[in-house]
Amino acid sequence: MARGRRGISWLVVGAATVLLAGACGSSGPPGVSGHPGRAAASVPAPPKAEPIDLKELAVPPTAPSANPGACTSAVNPRGTGCISAVSAGGFLDDHTVLATLTYTGAPAAPDPASVYSGSQLAMIRTDGKKFPDGSAWQCLTCGIPAANKAGASTDLGAAQPFADGSRILAGNNIVDCGQYRFTDPRCTAAAIHVYPIRWNTTADGSGAGGLIYGLKLNPDNVHVGWNRILFPATADDTFSELAYYGRLTFDPKPAAGEPRVARYDLTEITGLFSADEPFGTFLRVDPANPTRLTYQQNRVIGEFKGWTGDGTEALGIADVQSDNLDHVATSLATGATRRLDADPAYSDPVTSSPDSQWTVAMDVRYHDRFSFFAALPGVPPITDALPTGAAESAGYNIHDRRLFEPYLYDRYGDRGDYHGQQVNTCATGPCTTLATGPGSTADDPLWASRADSYFSPDGTQIVYGQTYPAAADCGPAVGDPATCPPSSEPGGRTSRLMLARLTSRTPRAAPAVKPLPDTVAWGTPYHAGDPTPVLPHLPAGTYTLSGRTAGTAAVTITENSTKTGVMSISVTYTNYDDDGTDVINGTESVQNKGTSASDITFHENLNLTGKHTGTKKTSEPGGYTISPRAVISGTYNPVGTMTTTLDGHTYNQPGSF
Repeated sequence: MARGRRGISWLVVGAATVLLAGACGSSGPPGVSGHPGRAAASVPAPPKAEPIDLKELAVPPTAPSANPGACTSAVNPRGTGCISAVSAGGFLDDHTVLATLTYTGAPAAPDPASVYSGSQLAMIRTDGKKFPDGSAWQCLTCGIPAANKAGASTDLGAAQPFADGSRILAGNNIVDCGQYRFTDPRCTAAAIHVYPIRWNTTADGSGAGGLIYGLKLNPDNVHVGWNRILFPATADDTFSELAYYGRLTFDPKPAAGEPRVARYDLTEITGLFSADEPFGTFLRVDPANPTRLTYQQNRVIGEFKGWTGDGTEALGIADVQSDNLDHVATSLATGATRRLDADPAYSDPVTSSPDSQWTVAMDVRYHDRFSFFAALPGVPPITDALPTGAAESAGYNIHDRRLFEPYLYDRYGDRGDYHGQQVNTCATGPCTTLATGPGSTADDPLWASRADSYFSPDGTQIVYGQTYPAAADCGPAVGDPATCPPSSEPGGRTSRLMLARLTSRTPRAAPAVKPLPDTVAWGTPYHAGDPTPVLPHLPAGTYTLSGRTAGTAAVTITENSTKTGVMSISVTYTNYDDDGTDVINGTESVQNKGTSASDITFHENLNLTGKHTGTKKTSEPGGYTISPRAVISGTYNPVGTMTTTLDGHTYNQPGSF
C-alpha cells in the first residue's frame, strides 16, 4: 500500500475485561531498550560512532517537462533518456546498485529514444566508473519487446537482485536475463524477460490472484515473504495485515484454462501467524488459569518488512512496550521474537546487513515526535491488543512528506544512551553532492528518506533514496519554514539517490545462505481456495497480569458486535513493576468507536515512580481521539490531547496537519 503502511493495524478487533499478571520487557527513558527474556550480561556495550562518507549517485538528466520530445539532445547528449524521479534498489554487486527511474519527455516512436519512457529498472555505478556508453547509469528494461513482458506489472519498484546476478525481484515481477548477468554486455533488452508473480487463491486454479504487498526476497533466493491486506467488513473493525511465506516456482507454460503466460507462482505457502493464538499481541490467556494473562514474546510479526541477512528470521513491527511500535525479528524455526529497537519514535522500513549483525531503519527519532505517546517506560502492551497501530503512527508523514532519516544500529538495538547512529549527519565523514545551493547537502533536514535502504554484499555500503517536500508540506508541523524553497537538484527534481560508505569496515564476502525449509511449523498452512482467516483475539472478560517484579494490572476487554475482535480495553495498574526500577500506577483505556472512520479514543491517567518519574495523561472527559484511516491518508487532526512527562521533560503531540 502507498505511503508507509506500517501504521495499518494488524487485527480485526473485538471486547473483554482483564486483570494483567505477566512479564513485559524492561524499559527506560526514551530510547532505552527492553529486551524481555535476555539477561543483561548477554548484551555487549554499545558500539562507538563510526566514520561514514556520504555522496549522491549520478542519475540521468531531469526532464524539462513531461511533453513528448522535451528530453532533447541538448538536455541529454548521449540519448539515454531524461527522468522525473528516482528510487533506490538493492546492490547487484559491490559497485553497482539498482534504481527505479521514472523516465519522461521522450520523443514519440519510432524514434529509438522513445523507449526511455515510464517506470524502468536501471543500474548505477557507485565507484565512479562508467558503462560502455560513457554514462554512470544504464537502463535495463527500456526497450524490452512486448512479448518478453506479457502479463507483467508496470511497477518495478523495490528492486532486489538474486545472488546469481541474472534475476531481480522488482515489484511483483521477476526480471530475468537468462544465462547472462545484468552487468554482462550481452544482457540486452532483447535478452531480458519480465515474468509476473501470481498468488493463486482459487481452488479450481482459475488464476484469480491474491493481493500481494511488500514482497521481499529471502536471502536463500528460493523463498519470499509478503503481506496480505484484509479490509474491514464493518465500521467497528480495523484493517489487518497478515504475513505470508512461500516458495517461488517458475511455470514456463501454464496449463490450459489458466492464464497462458509464463510466470512465477507462489507455492508451499504458510501464514506467519498461529491459527489458535491471539493475533498481533504477545498477551495470552494462561491455560492453567483462564482469569490470568501471561506474556510470551513469540510468534508476532505484524506488518512483514523483510529478512535477517541469513534469512532465518522474518522482520516485522510489534508493540513490545505499550504504544511503542518497534521492529522485531521472529524465527521461522521456533517462532521466538526478539526486539530490534526500542526508541519511542516511529520507524518503518528496516534492512538487515548480510551478516545479520546490523540494521538500518528509517526513523523519526530525531524529532521526539512520538514521545507524547510512547515515552513512558514500564507500561506493558495491554491496550495495544485492540489494536492501535495506525493511531500510534500518527505524524510520520505530513501529507506526502516523509520525515524518516536512516539510522544504523547493532544487533542489540537501543540501550542506555545508545540510540544508534544517524547515517546522514555529515558528522563523521565528508558529504559530497551533485547539486549546489540551498537544501542540497547530503544532511539537509528537508531531504527525508523514503522506503527501503540496502546494504552492499560486502557490508561496507548502504544505498537509500530521499525525497524533497512540496512547498505546502514543508512545515510548521516539524519546525521548518512554512514554505520550502525549491529543490536545488538539477531541474528541481524532488528525489535523489544517496550512498553511505562505512569506511572503517573491512569488506567481507556475503555469507552463503542455504535454502530454507518450505514449512514453518508454528505458522498456518495456506492452500488455494482457503477462506479468509478468522483470527483469534483475546476474548471478552476480566483477567490479571502480574508484573515480573511486583504488582498487577487489572484489565477489562469487550468484543465487537460480531465477536471478531476487541472493541475496548481498560486497565488499572497497582504498583505494576516489570524491571525492579519503574513502577506504574493509574488507569488507561482504549476504545474503537465503531464509526465510519474507525475512530479510536484513548484515556490515560498513569503515574511513574522509581528510577524515573513521569505521567501520561489525556484531556478529559473526552480523552484523545484519532482516526487511523485519516492518519493513513496523511492527515493528523485528533480531538483532545495526550501529554507525557518524563524526568521533568514534557512531550506534547505534534500540531495538526
